[in-house]
Amino acid sequence: MDHTDDGGGSRPDPKTPGNDNHPDRLAKQAVRAASLGMFLDGFDLSIMAIALLPLRAQWRLGAGAIGNLMAAALIGSLLGGLVGGRLVDRFGRRALLLPNVALYALGAIVSALSPDLTALWIGRFVVGFAVGMDYPLVATVVAEYSAEGDRGRGFAGINVAWYLGAFASTLLGLALLRFGPDSWRLMLGAALLPALVLLWLRRSIPESPRWLMRHGSHTAAREAMQKLHPAWGESKMTDTLASFSGTVRRTAILFQRPWRKRLVLGLVPWTCLDIVGLGIGLYFPLVLRMQGLAADNTAAAGINAAFLLISTVGILFIYRRLDRWGRIPLQIAGFALMVAGLLLFAFGITTHEVVGVYTGAAVYSLGTGIGPGVTAMALSVEIFPTELRASAGGLATAVSRLGAAFSAIVFPRLETAWGLPVVLVLMAGVSLIGAGVTRACPIEPAGHTLEALEDHGR
Repeated sequence: MDHTDDGGGSRPDPKTPGNDNHPDRLAKQAVRAASLGMFLDGFDLSIMAIALLPLRAQWRLGAGAIGNLMAAALIGSLLGGLVGGRLVDRFGRRALLLPNVALYALGAIVSALSPDLTALWIGRFVVGFAVGMDYPLVATVVAEYSAEGDRGRGFAGINVAWYLGAFASTLLGLALLRFGPDSWRLMLGAALLPALVLLWLRRSIPESPRWLMRHGSHTAAREAMQKLHPAWGESKMTDTLASFSGTVRRTAILFQRPWRKRLVLGLVPWTCLDIVGLGIGLYFPLVLRMQGLAADNTAAAGINAAFLLISTVGILFIYRRLDRWGRIPLQIAGFALMVAGLLLFAFGITTHEVVGVYTGAAVYSLGTGIGPGVTAMALSVEIFPTELRASAGGLATAVSRLGAAFSAIVFPRLETAWGLPVVLVLMAGVSLIGAGVTRACPIEPAGHTLEALEDHGR
């Protein structure tokens, strides 16, 4: 049975022989190649968490220096999101596919060869800037190139790629710790390899027919659509392209009714997720060591990998359910589990119950996987118009990374001043805000085409 997507695409019958050569293969390859950009972000943030273990000892970094260094990539992501989103909407989805990755590779090299803290901060900032530009690009490509009934799977795939990157870098960090005090240089430089692979995979992604139609390039849009869906007939091609047409609106409408409510939904939950998730994730191995929960750096890195795996299991659980169950219910449920996990984690630290600590961390990790770890990015782009989709995603990236940078800077200071349990309770409160905002703005993209979602906002 033929299934028409929001771009008119068809989902082939998995039982059909020769399905590896289905006519929409290039569209699916484009989604996968773009999504692997999130592998780099997961790889980078998690390798930095491991690299901090030998780096902190070698350079004798205090809490303030650690916070400032860990915030460098997040500040870069903030600015990169703002710049990247506007560039992608202005010049097209292909414009940044390769430059982003090349800039990431440059930042990795600078970081690995840094002679001092200032140079390392600059390298980390460049890496973050590249990742920030990639976020709205990747989210927009997944939204616009995926079949309507598969968008949820596409966004789940993004986050599986993120966690695979995080898991791979954690294992790599474990292996490289044996090289001693300078092992952090090898860890940060290792990001160059996946960056080169991604450059190769992205080289043939075509431009988005939606973007081309919205900007009046009808002939180019038809050519791009023919590449993505070569088996389509003339009538289907014409009707689908016509549905992509529309008036180009200015960014200012995002701050007007009815788009303002969507902007709140796109920005606030993702910001809450990053305040909590990156604040904890960046320091989790170090917290394990300082709390006496891991015997050495290798054990801390291994435990960190185990909890990353739990989040990945959560994403895989909702992979085929996200388009049926919806983004909003799963995001609320995910935040609720994060609240419960963080409170149990805090209780375990206070009472010195190791079982409570690990159970709380597991519940928290599962919550991020089944909920906002996937849904927050999807909501940041799906519910906005084509010509502003990347800009909205870029703004969400910037605001969320501002929260993450703030968390990275203050987390070690607050832990020193107030203790870890108090910080975890505060993080639970932030997660509760994410759940509340999601419930107050229940705009559900599942089951709707991108064009239908635009019409609902007019």
